[in-house]
Amino acid sequence: MSYMRGDIYIWAGGTSVHFWVRDGYDGWDEAGWHDPAQATGASGVALSQVAADEYVVMRMAEMLDEGCFVAAIERALEKYRGNGGCRALADQAEILRKVAAKVAPKPEAIS
Repeated sequence: MSYMRGDIYIWAGGTSVHFWVRDGYDGWDEAGWHDPAQATGASGVALSQVAADEYVVMRMAEMLDEGCFVAAIERALEKYRGNGGCRALADQAEILRKVAAKVAPKPEAIS
């Protein structure tokens, strides 16, 4: 099932979630292990769905602390509504907005 399609393409299949970048630039130069000689062409990686899920809930908590959770919901709905992976977000957006409204952003997380 696709979540994001375009220059960045994210889809899930089986027990993995796949991240692919059309032009090959996925921030590899920010990693200490990158090899500039291999910096051309499309690139991607597959993570276990379990690891991706764990990251997603941690990031969601940070976004609530930062006060940017609802803005991310709106951007995702605007950009990816036609993708199968966005259906659940569209279905749950209202309840997620209500939950986010009950969380006061942490001042130290906003800066």
